[in-house]
Amino acid sequence: MKCLQRTTAAIAAAIGIVFGIMPLPIQAQSILNKIKNRAEQTATQKVLNETDKAVSKGMDKAIESATTKPDGDTPETDGASAAPGPDTAANKQTAIHAFSRYDFVPGDSVLYANDFSGEAIGELPTGWNSNGSSVVVSLDGLPGQWLRMAQRTVVLTDNEQAFGPDFTVEFDMVLQIDFKGWLPPSFKLGLLASGAESTTANKLLSDPKGDKSFYLEISPLSDAANLMLESYEKYTRHFYSPPNKNKVARSWYGKSSHVAIQVQKERLRLWVDGEKLYDVPKGIPKDGQLNQLFFQLGSSPYEDEQIGVYVGNIKIARGLPDTRHKLVEEGRFSTTGILFDTGSATIKPESAGVLKSIAAVLTQHPDIRVHIVGHTDAVGDDAANQALSERRAAAVKEALQAQHQIDGARLEASGKGEVEPVADNQTAAGRAQNRRVEFIKL
Repeated sequence: MKCLQRTTAAIAAAIGIVFGIMPLPIQAQSILNKIKNRAEQTATQKVLNETDKAVSKGMDKAIESATTKPDGDTPETDGASAAPGPDTAANKQTAIHAFSRYDFVPGDSVLYANDFSGEAIGELPTGWNSNGSSVVVSLDGLPGQWLRMAQRTVVLTDNEQAFGPDFTVEFDMVLQIDFKGWLPPSFKLGLLASGAESTTANKLLSDPKGDKSFYLEISPLSDAANLMLESYEKYTRHFYSPPNKNKVARSWYGKSSHVAIQVQKERLRLWVDGEKLYDVPKGIPKDGQLNQLFFQLGSSPYEDEQIGVYVGNIKIARGLPDTRHKLVEEGRFSTTGILFDTGSATIKPESAGVLKSIAAVLTQHPDIRVHIVGHTDAVGDDAANQALSERRAAAVKEALQAQHQIDGARLEASGKGEVEPVADNQTAAGRAQNRRVEFIKL
């Protein structure tokens, strides 16, 4: 019996250590399964009791950190107050390679952006609407602030502008679920046209369809997820892709995943972490203009503290940039789609599509030389922003050489810091527009 007690304590301690460095309860599920399979019948229940306590403790720690804003936390901007990340060539190349097939390119004019910086922890973002208790939180190990979805809740952003016929939507998503054998709640992300209603009307909370809409429904499983895509024209279904089990989805759990949507009139494309999940030529009804992003979390037997569904870093941009036309014929291409870690020149993997499109133009036109210019927003120290913009331009030059074999002799790089803004630095959308990289034909 003493031996069994020592074994039980050792197992509980080991799982506690795992949760200390990997605060994601799903990681512990495989350990629980092994314990269940290997333990002797007479000892199984005692072992599981101890390990369940360890799992619950790990989840409690994750939730506590999610709802408590650490002292000195700063918004995700270009400001020098953020601790600089590692600018190693290995980091940049590994990140970009992970999205090697990614062909998403964001719109050329930022319409709406929200990273929840400045929002009160524990409150719904200002101007948003919801029929539940979804609130802003901070998360251990992830920069910035996030909106935590509550079960049985629909959430509408504070955007009031029409997106236009051609646009892109991006945001980050974290799915953190303590799988216990029951089905977790499904998570819907989608867009709608509010029509005669306000974009934040209470009517849309009970049924977020409006004049037209579409949504992706993610139904998590421990080793995959069932995915379903639907679109509507008012309340008549326009397009339907039946549920399919996608094992790639298991890689989304317990980390930040990047969601990208591109609408080109009727055509709908959707990616998660660089993987194109849908490309539907007639997925969107013709009439009406989409003007709202919504999120919806269903219900389940789980307690709220066992379900962590978070969204953040939202950006909506109008237009579908023609890289070749702008660079070759107009002589200048500017993009907000090359993203970097906070205070760093390490390129984020979701930048791969933009880099690929620029490299394709340079490959097709071997006579063209370009000057790469980095720009930042106005948050932080002027001198630090200048240096950061120079490092970022150099990182883009290096990526084009290393990842796409563009001759370095054709590329020049420099930075302008915060001195040439193209939008208001007092707004989140303006700062997002100012954080850009320009390519100027020489």
